[in-house]
Amino acid sequence: MIEDSGFEEDNGKAEISLKILLIGDSEVGKTCLLQKFVEDSIQEEHIATIGVEYKHKYIVRNNYKIRLKIWDTAGQERFHSITKNIYRNAEGILFVYDITRKQSFVNIKSWIQEIESVETNIKGVILGNKYDLTDEREVQIDELKGYGEKQKMPVIETSAKTNYNVPEAFNLIIDELLKNKSNDEILQLYGKKIRSELSISKKADKQSGKKSDKSSCC
Repeated sequence: MIEDSGFEEDNGKAEISLKILLIGDSEVGKTCLLQKFVEDSIQEEHIATIGVEYKHKYIVRNNYKIRLKIWDTAGQERFHSITKNIYRNAEGILFVYDITRKQSFVNIKSWIQEIESVETNIKGVILGNKYDLTDEREVQIDELKGYGEKQKMPVIETSAKTNYNVPEAFNLIIDELLKNKSNDEILQLYGKKIRSELSISKKADKQSGKKSDKSSCC
């Protein structure tokens, strides 16, 4: 399913395009994060993503008009052959786990390795979701910070349900992509004119399919 969040034209700002992926186990809240960020809404029941979901959002950041192309990937093993194709040409990754499920945090290592098997030098942020359930947490913030230092990635905790740190998480990965780069470098890397993405949209529609497997969500 392709959805596009509108944006008023602002010819005074350079325009860039970034491809961002949400990666992690099933039921950690990737779809909820995407919906909250793009649409300011969430779906209380978890409905597992089949293959990939894809949405656009336009924002202004660091004096750039940015088109975010955000891919929500399925966490189930049986869809990895589909989602691996999406990894190619990605600029930034949000590695998402559930702070109430330690195993989803442990599995971040495998997700990082899987990404690195397809693309190298991708900027990442490690994100612990479901901060609203902090009383049930199985992953302490010190564990997250320590692992982030080991992987040389920024870290953040969020709640898709309450919108706690959700915009901040996406801004964090954008800042990682833009930092230590000159304006010329940014425009060379990400500043191609935004063009029709009909072919991408068609592919994403084919890969998305219907959803199933209801359970708790965000």
